[in-house]
Amino acid sequence: MDATSSSRSSPTPNKRRLVVVRVLGAKGLKGGVRVELLTDWPERLTPGTELWPEDAADALRISRVESGGRSTVLHFEGVTSREAAEELAGRYLEVAARSLPDDAWYWADLIGLRVETSDGTDLGELVEIFRAGANEVYRVVGADGERLIPALRSVVLDVDLTGGRMTVAPDESEEVR
Repeated sequence: MDATSSSRSSPTPNKRRLVVVRVLGAKGLKGGVRVELLTDWPERLTPGTELWPEDAADALRISRVESGGRSTVLHFEGVTSREAAEELAGRYLEVAARSLPDDAWYWADLIGLRVETSDGTDLGELVEIFRAGANEVYRVVGADGERLIPALRSVVLDVDLTGGRMTVAPDESEEVR
């Protein structure tokens, strides 16, 4: 259950893209942008990496990365002025999705799954995933209310994306009122 991603993603004609940063605003006069990291793999943000503004056909290529301050700053080829950087403020930037191991999933793939216990009890639909400390938690809403299910291998027994179903151990969810 270690794979994560933003719940926001856009398909492209030939490959899937996932949001990895949100542009907070411009930094400096030479086109740098301050970004909020939304990925578990920030090491993929290196010079030469292509990022697409959400719903855009053309990519931006990273030319330089500044880290170590309050926020990461990215510089892109062709974005050389503060004005050009300000046009990206508030935008989400996407990267081509990487293949995951068989036992890992992107959050966007899990949202909407029907969740049931191993004894066949329907708990509802997985509507949200969030982090609580080092762990992920699945919020499931069903006829009996809302439940929070820890994303642990001992709790999540099976994920069937094709069948649209997740199977969890009975009595491992916490009912929320």
